[in-house]
Amino acid sequence: MKIQAFVAASSLLQLSVAQPRRHGHPHDVHHRRAFIPKRDKVTVTDPKFTKPTEIPEVVVYVDHQPDCSPAAPPVVPPGAVPASPAPQAPQPQPPAPAPAASSAPAPPPAPKPSTSVQPAPQPSAASPAAPPPKSSASAAPPASEDSALHGITYSPYKGAGGCKSAAEVDADFALFAKDHGVIRLYGVDCDQVASAYAAAKKYGNKLMLGIFDISSIPQAVSTMASGVKNDWSIVDTVSVGNELVNNGQAQVGQMVGAIEQTRSALRAKGYNGPVVTVDTFVAVIAHPELCDASDYCAVNVHPFFDPNTPSAKAGSFITSIVGQIRQKLSDPKKRIVVTETGWPWKGTANGAAVPGMDTQATAIASIKSSFTSNPADCILFTAFNDMWKKPAAGTFYAEQFWGMGARCSPAD
Repeated sequence: MKIQAFVAASSLLQLSVAQPRRHGHPHDVHHRRAFIPKRDKVTVTDPKFTKPTEIPEVVVYVDHQPDCSPAAPPVVPPGAVPASPAPQAPQPQPPAPAPAASSAPAPPPAPKPSTSVQPAPQPSAASPAAPPPKSSASAAPPASEDSALHGITYSPYKGAGGCKSAAEVDADFALFAKDHGVIRLYGVDCDQVASAYAAAKKYGNKLMLGIFDISSIPQAVSTMASGVKNDWSIVDTVSVGNELVNNGQAQVGQMVGAIEQTRSALRAKGYNGPVVTVDTFVAVIAHPELCDASDYCAVNVHPFFDPNTPSAKAGSFITSIVGQIRQKLSDPKKRIVVTETGWPWKGTANGAAVPGMDTQATAIASIKSSFTSNPADCILFTAFNDMWKKPAAGTFYAEQFWGMGARCSPAD
């Protein structure tokens, strides 16, 4: 059949929505496409018709950036990680003092890229940190049985609010699990440990489990043990806290104590793998005892928040930061894992750091190249766009748009 112009609108729309963005193949070209004027009707000629027939023309563009925006403003589910707090300034000051150790710290913020870009001053003698404990782990095992794969972060929240079901978590894993080794979680709410455990077992991943609230460590450990059915073989690492010292929500001594408490509780449950705390590179350079107390050094490094680093230099920025951290450690040979790093595909520019589909692909390629010999020591941020977060000027309105390849979760 010879058709001058006819588009099956409904079919193409379904395909465009269902087709995921694939990392390494960005299609951010809609702004370069020539404009085609829309006509009211087109003529269809076909032997089945005895005369030329006119039908309404429908034009559908399917090559566009994905839109995961929820129909309504995000609503954080009860007990879930709260939406991003007021942003830090791009050039942060030294961490503010936290409440006394006897009081429970404020709930930690939602997982987000650090806005820190410059090393903070060294701690003063007036506020010494507690000495690091002796680890009961003789040596930290590799990050994944498949050490040729990078890790990736994952959060189980829907863009419009609410927790993802086990089936929705499984559907998410089906899209990204095969390309990654360790999957990093941030908390124990939303039954995410059990859901991620089932999916990780199915797709062959390891999990990095996380505890956000350091005032409820025993409960979190019990939830973890139940969620993995005491099958600790699937757990690569357990982290306690995420950027709490950087955000002024905990003191260094508190975090050292939280590591000890978490490690002890996990050992009692049969877990003998690494226990770490995660903080920004700024906090770790200022307080290397955070790494000394951990079974390996876990640090978040986001080149995008350095206004002097373009996407092509993202990898060299991380290499430089890791070198600075190593010089601060009591054991310079200790393993260092970058537990968050990536690049946004949408937002406003931060000097030489410019968001975009092309720049994200360039940055990720640069980051991966800096971990050629040790890809398991790099955990990318993040599996999907986080539409449940709130955009803010302090994070260059990019907070929601760090998904690899601009990927949206099917649940959004």
